Amino acid sequence: MNNLPLSNLVILELGSSLSGSYAGQLMAKFGAKVFINEPLPSGNPLRFLVPSDYQIKWWNTISKNKFSIAIDPSSLQSTLSVSDILSHVDVIITDIGPSQWEINPWLKHYPSCVKKPLVIDIYPSGTDMSHLWQGSSLAEFTAANSGMMHLTGWEDGPPVGVEAPIAEYLAGMMAASGALAELGFSRKSLTSPRPISMAMHEAVLRMIEWQLPIASLEGQPVLRNGNNFPMNAGISNMPLTKDGKYIAVSAASQEVAMRLLHLIGGPELANHPDYATPKARADNMKDLYLKLNTWVSSKTLEEVLRIAQEADIVVGPIYNALDILHEPMVIERNNLASMNLSGHEDTFQTVRIPKVSGIRQVDVCNAPDLGAHTLDFLQLISQKTLN
Repeated sequence: MNNLPLSNLVILELGSSLSGSYAGQLMAKFGAKVFINEPLPSGNPLRFLVPSDYQIKWWNTISKNKFSIAIDPSSLQSTLSVSDILSHVDVIITDIGPSQWEINPWLKHYPSCVKKPLVIDIYPSGTDMSHLWQGSSLAEFTAANSGMMHLTGWEDGPPVGVEAPIAEYLAGMMAASGALAELGFSRKSLTSPRPISMAMHEAVLRMIEWQLPIASLEGQPVLRNGNNFPMNAGISNMPLTKDGKYIAVSAASQEVAMRLLHLIGGPELANHPDYATPKARADNMKDLYLKLNTWVSSKTLEEVLRIAQEADIVVGPIYNALDILHEPMVIERNNLASMNLSGHEDTFQTVRIPKVSGIRQVDVCNAPDLGAHTLDFLQLISQKTLN
């Protein structure tokens, strides 16, 4: 018996946004049947979002465990209408914005659905309020317009972009969690689920709440502070070791800070008036970090980790992706699964996270070929219509 939490959901992806695709993937990992409707002849533009050498790897990353259909709503036969299809899926994921529903070839039929599905609409910021939005509506600029990039980089240098598509993934994750909450409510109350609409920057704005009250109280934003978190009075930095490895150091409490200062400079440094208190350290943090960086740069990663453990100081290595693949803790937790990319070399993918006790992991399946499951989908809808 299939006991995956979302195995009863049929999801139809209508769009090409990374945020919507990520929301669908999250639910697919918990058992939902996710069908991507792709235009012929080229398929979903997400297939080609990266250079050609990486496209098959990328497509399998974002669309594994999904199904592909190729249906033109204008060419459906009279025996199965767009309304029939929409009435017999549980969730629709789109990226057009609510103002476009009336003219969209799929969603213009939403009002006539006998049973209305939940619609998740994650659209590029500015498409609904172009007269107010400053900047491009392209998703690539969402993180910039949301304030996230202001957190990174040196205050006298340019901001640093986040490598992960953070706005898209945050929006997808929040949309998926909101969708499950609304589905649960609608089924309990025996009502139709209410649509979920979200401009992409709203997800990132939710993650930087602390900046807003500080700015409103002080009348100015908190400045970037390199690789130290803004407003941090603790000793927290990421210095480079002798063998070229970065480490993360955290000494937020007075007790731990004193142990760290004793370690890198003895009693003279720990008792120095410039560093002996949190306020003094905050005022002289740049000088303190020069001393910390010099100490770390004289030792290898292995030496730093050993000495820090003996001194009871929080220090850890900063991993790259290859380090993660060889990390015993990741391997022991079964966080990764090996899969073959349709005749290409084996690769590793993340499995469902978080895990739910008592249910099996979803087998990691290759992303679908274009239109490979169109007939399966139509048969599924036809059976639901007959029932």
